[in-house]
Parts: sequence; C-alpha cells; structure tokens
Amino acid sequence: MRRLLFVANPFPPMASGGTARQLRFLRYLPEFDWQATVLTCRASGPVSPPADLRVVRTVTPSPEPLYGAARRATAAWAGWRRGRDTGHGGVGASPLPSRPGPDQRTARRELTNRWLFVPDPYVAWAALAIVRGLRLVRDEHFDAIFSSSPRGSTQLAAAGIAALSGLPWLADYRDPWPTRQFRVYPTPAHRRANFALERWSLGHASGVTTVNEQIADDLRRRYPPLASRVTVLSNGFDGSEACDAIAAPPGFWFVHTGRLYGRDHQVAAFLDALATLPDDVGVTFVGVDGRRLLAHAAALGIEHRVRVEPFGSHARALGFQRSAAALLLVTGLAPESLSGKIYEYLCAGRPIFAVTPDHSAAAALLDEAGGARRAAPDRLLTEALASFVKAARAGRIAPPDPAVVNRYDSRVLTERLATLLGEMVASSRD
Repeated sequence: MRRLLFVANPFPPMASGGTARQLRFLRYLPEFDWQATVLTCRASGPVSPPADLRVVRTVTPSPEPLYGAARRATAAWAGWRRGRDTGHGGVGASPLPSRPGPDQRTARRELTNRWLFVPDPYVAWAALAIVRGLRLVRDEHFDAIFSSSPRGSTQLAAAGIAALSGLPWLADYRDPWPTRQFRVYPTPAHRRANFALERWSLGHASGVTTVNEQIADDLRRRYPPLASRVTVLSNGFDGSEACDAIAAPPGFWFVHTGRLYGRDHQVAAFLDALATLPDDVGVTFVGVDGRRLLAHAAALGIEHRVRVEPFGSHARALGFQRSAAALLLVTGLAPESLSGKIYEYLCAGRPIFAVTPDHSAAAALLDEAGGARRAAPDRLLTEALASFVKAARAGRIAPPDPAVVNRYDSRVLTERLATLLGEMVASSRD
C-alpha cells in the first residue's frame, strides 16, 4: 500500500462539520491501496477519532494569553474613558465594566484573531507541524501529502513539508482562503499577507481539489500555471454511517442541522414567514447557539414552534434529518456557497426548502438533483414557504434523483481521490 501524510486541522476530537469529509476519505482510502497517517494538533472535544487510525499530534500554542491581554486592555481603556467622561480622570476613577457576555467575548476574540494572526490563530501550530512532518518523512516512507482546509495554516503546514521534502502535495479546498466571503481584513496589509501566503503555498502544490466549480474557477483565474491541475472533488455522504432514532414531534416540523455562520438575516426572514403558517408548523435547529433564534421567535410569538437542540454526535444530527417532515437549508450569499450538509439532506430523501441565491452552487445542485424548492434570500419568504409546506404535505415534491445522489457517495468520491493521488505520484516520478 502507498502511504499518505494527511495534514488536518481541525480534526477530532474537535467538533467541526468539515471533518466529516476528511473522516470519510480516511475510512475508504485503504480500499484503494492508500494508508494514511494524520498529522494534526493536540485538542479536546466531544468527537471520538477513529480507533484504527494512526494520528500524530503536535503541541498547539494557545492564544489564550493574548486574549487575556486584549481583555485587560479593553477594560483599562473603558475605565479611562469613563473617568474622562465623569471628570475624575485616570483608569481607576470608575469601576471597570462588568464581565462581558458570550457574544462580546466571541467578538473580542474574532477581532484579536484578525489583527494578530495571519492567516489564522493556528499559524504557530503550522510551524511545529512542519518540523514534526519532516521528521516523519525522514524516518518513514511516504508517497504523497494531502491537506484539507479552510484554515490557511493547514495549507501552510503541508506546503512547508512539501517544499522541504520534495514529496508531491495535493491541496484540498473546502472553502476559499483569502477570498472567503466571511473573511474581514482589518488593514490592506493583512489582506496582502494572506494572498501572498496562499501564492507561496500553492507554488509547491502538485495539484488542487475543491468542493465546487466556483472555488475551482477562482483558483484557475488567479493561478493560471496551476489551472490544469485544479479538480473538483465534491463533498458527499456516507449512507452506512450510524443514525440515531429520533421521534418526530406532531405536526409539520422542519429540521436544520449544523452551524449558521452569521446567516442571521436569512434565518430571521424564515422565522418571519414561519409565523404566518398554521400553529402545527415548526422548526428544530440542531447544533447552534440558539439565543438569538429564540429571542426572535419570542418577539414573533412563536417560541413554542422553534426548538433548539444542543450540539451532539453526527449520528444524532443524521437522526434528526431523517425524522423531519422537511429540511431547511440556509446558505451564504457567495457563488461558492454549498454547505456540506446538502449531500446528507439529499441522502435523507426529505423535501428541502433552500434559502439560497439563484447563482449559488447549492442552487445548481438542487436544480439538478430535485427534491427541493428554492427561495432567494433577498425576498420575502412568506409565499414561497407557504407554497412549499402545502406541496410537501400533499406529497407533491418528488424525492431527489437517485442517479444524481449516488454520484456523491463517499466511496465513489474516495476512489476518485485515490486516482488523483496515484496520478500525482506517477507524474512526480517522471
């Protein structure tokens, strides 16, 4: 069997929706003559890594001291401002602000991360991962390197190992790096640094895979010498994964699983439309911070029709999907928007109501597969949602096309990955 150094961060036990893609590849690669060693960071979390997988972990320098410094600096500044405004002067002239709430702490961390860490808070881990990876390559035989991001530090680590070892490297893009729609740069210098790091990294890549054509086209446009080596390898599903039995509540209940990633406006529009429907129509959000959702629902008087379930196992999320009367999909606004959960939704075979732009990758997939109705996020959803619920209740939304859905089976996708790796290794030896 050929051997693969698989660079991944995040990775279990850290909880992240993106790790499902990696775990499915790792599950099936041995069937196609590839044995992987995972190089990742030390971490804690609720997800158990596969017991039969070799995982090498490096120390993860913690940014907590910097977060603490930011908290103290913010408190000192607030105290000085209060003292100045009251005329007493000095940092100690008035009490420091009370302990910030979770939203404030999250916002402060994000601000600290954007200013101090390029490309992300794991950049120090990337340096240590390069050292550990080179030691593995020196002491053992590896045929290739594979890394999967959206964290730029993961690609940096793999690029450094590839540059110093000469091994062929396949870079996997689950999301764009410097052009990602949610990335906010505090200064032009931060933006230039991210683009420069990506340019340096991809200069050492033997090939690139992306989860959709939009990301692939962006990379081909920005890196013409790499264009012929950029391949779309989509996300998918694994129908053999364990699924919990979940009892559905009476009535017609939507289910949304996974994080919302700042899509508050789209979700609020959905709840506004939900409030106009009969009282037995509700929605369950699984694995989200539901404070804002519940507050908005209470303001609409539909708090009894909006449920929030805490983060749980992947099997539990699949159970909620398959017990639903319908599934709710809310994507970002960028053309590449295509949540990985969409493939699990298609596998579940439940009607899908998708709030997504007409030009998104998610819209293209749903139009091809069927089993869904779409609504643009910049319009009122009342009429579209009412029409969807009526059609779903009457059984007028046909299930997705099996021929389309089966293309996204994880075993099929992993076979394509193994083929790409083999071609890359052969090319590097010519």
